[in-house]
Amino acid sequence: MNVQRFFNEDLPAALRRNPAAAAEIGGTYQFRISGPGGGEWWVEVTRAKTGVWAGYWPGAQCELAIDSADFTSLVTGDPSTVDALATAGRLVVMGSKSLVARVGQLSRL
Repeated sequence: MNVQRFFNEDLPAALRRNPAAAAEIGGTYQFRISGPGGGEWWVEVTRAKTGVWAGYWPGAQCELAIDSADFTSLVTGDPSTVDALATAGRLVVMGSKSLVARVGQLSRL
């Protein structure tokens, strides 16, 4: 998975195609992706608004810091991937743990 393309093209297009499904995720995410193709993006998927923006937004309900290779596993794997990455110290989560469990839904919109 190309992380830059996911945040800059694929995810925004999916949010436009499926705003109701996106709103069901219900939250705001801050992604801090390190490694090749990494960067920072924040994603809002609420009933009021859906979208993806480059940069850092301190008001996110859930902040995830992860390497670009592990990010691919996170969004395409099963929910147990979250626990495995966090236990190994390869995923740092601040804020809502329940939103982390739903992050994979972003790639399935």
